[in-house]
Amino acid sequence: MDKLENYNNLFTQWLQYYGFEPLNVHSESGADKVFRRSRVEATKFGKVDFYICSKYIPNATPALMGEFSTKMFTLANRHRSGAPLGFGATLQVFPHIITENITNELAEYVKSSYCPKHFAASEFPSVVDLNTGYVYYYQTTPIWGYAYYGGYRRDSYNFFSPDAWKSVSNKIQ
Repeated sequence: MDKLENYNNLFTQWLQYYGFEPLNVHSESGADKVFRRSRVEATKFGKVDFYICSKYIPNATPALMGEFSTKMFTLANRHRSGAPLGFGATLQVFPHIITENITNELAEYVKSSYCPKHFAASEFPSVVDLNTGYVYYYQTTPIWGYAYYGGYRRDSYNFFSPDAWKSVSNKIQ
């Protein structure tokens, strides 16, 4: 559990660096931690609500990842406020699973299969393997997501990867 505790401490600090604030969530929510950031972005035509919902699942499977991701998208959509999605507002949800010794089945599923489509919103799950520090996320770009998926991949790497955190730390110093 030392790896998990160390990762979670750094993860929380880096999300604060990126402008996220932690939200209090009930254990029934399905997430261990939830973070939010809201800001206006011209490229997304209005206010963007970002939610990162994190959970440690030691034996994560594709089914558990899909279930968690869907549940976190619903949670974030219920908690956001403001203009209706698509009319000056968008929603980006990053379900974040922390595991150890990711299975090949889960790695392939998240990298090539799980790509839900939403109106004026995105659900972009990522899985980090504590033993390697590697972050797994959807690798291709659907035609309908061409303008945004490169940014989702970059954000997932920056928000969840210990390697990204080291690189930024080295540039800051």
